Amino acid sequence: MLYIGTSGFIYKEWAGRFYPRELPKSKWFDYYAKQFNSLELNSTFYRIPQPSTIKSWKYKLKKYHMKMSVKANQNITHKYKLQKPELAIEFINFLEPIKKYLGAVLFQLPPSLKYDAVLLEEFLNVLPKGKYAIEFRHKTWYNDKTYEILKTFRTALVWHDFNQPFVLEKTTRFIYARFHGFSDKYKGSYPDEFLETIINRTKQGYCYFNNTSDGSAILDAKRLKELMELKKDFQENIHYVK
Repeated sequence: MLYIGTSGFIYKEWAGRFYPRELPKSKWFDYYAKQFNSLELNSTFYRIPQPSTIKSWKYKLKKYHMKMSVKANQNITHKYKLQKPELAIEFINFLEPIKKYLGAVLFQLPPSLKYDAVLLEEFLNVLPKGKYAIEFRHKTWYNDKTYEILKTFRTALVWHDFNQPFVLEKTTRFIYARFHGFSDKYKGSYPDEFLETIINRTKQGYCYFNNTSDGSAILDAKRLKELMELKKDFQENIHYVK
């Protein structure tokens, strides 16, 4: 199954564009959850939520049968640059209450962190069993050794286009794609032809649109859903004919 959503859901620019203008922010998640089956939570990158917040997530994810992927805190990736994996373990353990509804834990590395095979292997080696995805921001990471390590630890290479073209290397059974903006950072809708290249390469995974500043994320997530449904209907009809 392909889980589709956006990177975050609370954007003031979406009022009137996506959310009804009269809808209070306290109801935004419920409105969002009725239209998408997944969400990438970015706020955890900046601050660790309260345990009560985790409980509220669990209730809502269960209610709407959703999967939530969570971005790892910046202390893990940007301050200590993977050198304190115990912080990652603490973060993952903190998410235990929503484990059943957890998509993948995203580790977005800073552009300053260059390729280091030993660092990557040592970091992944101590993580508990789970679904993980790593977004590299420095071009030196894109090599066969990196892919080999990710495959060994069943970790997804994030497909993304932040200051680079998409690298569609599959390193585990599921894919993790982040769309940062077609025409500019966090702006611009993707053409159908490109979205189809994504769904033609996978049957399961997570796709999140981060082109949020102009509302394109909502439009693209909806369009990807439509393309997936069209593909499913086509395949079912072909099977029926056979």
